Amino acid sequence: MKLKSACVVAAFAVVACMAFAPSEAASPIIRGRFSYDGIANCQQPPIQNFRFHAEGTAVLSADRTARLDVSSGTSGRTNLNAVLGRRTEAPGGSTTLNVVGRHSLRAVRDYPNNITVVMMTIRGNDCKMTIEDRLKPGKRVYTFFSGAGAIAYCSHPQITRTQCEAY
Repeated sequence: MKLKSACVVAAFAVVACMAFAPSEAASPIIRGRFSYDGIANCQQPPIQNFRFHAEGTAVLSADRTARLDVSSGTSGRTNLNAVLGRRTEAPGGSTTLNVVGRHSLRAVRDYPNNITVVMMTIRGNDCKMTIEDRLKPGKRVYTFFSGAGAIAYCSHPQITRTQCEAY
């Protein structure tokens, strides 16, 4: 059985991370490439120690639009478009992107049981990215969605590596 939940775990982190998409005419002010790896244990489907990987690019433009392109072995390719501060519909929930400092973006991916918060800070050629998953009050398992619309119920996903670079 393919683990579409891991795809979701990977895509959720990044996809949840930043749902962006700029217009072609807008000039980019922040551009970054990123990748991350992690491990997921899911009860439904029952899969233990599933390793996932995702990579992609994020672009924020001067007109407050952004684009996120993510590729994952489990969920395939995802392209998201967003406007800063506005909630953008995403598979199984929504994403919000905000500027939280002169060089930092925060993306919040909202799922039924949990949220994923991705912080990306780019200063010159230096780039840092963090991914944090949080359960909503009263919830006990994380919910993730695959590109095919399947739902996975998992324990806390462990992000084992993050990497990003300005370009």
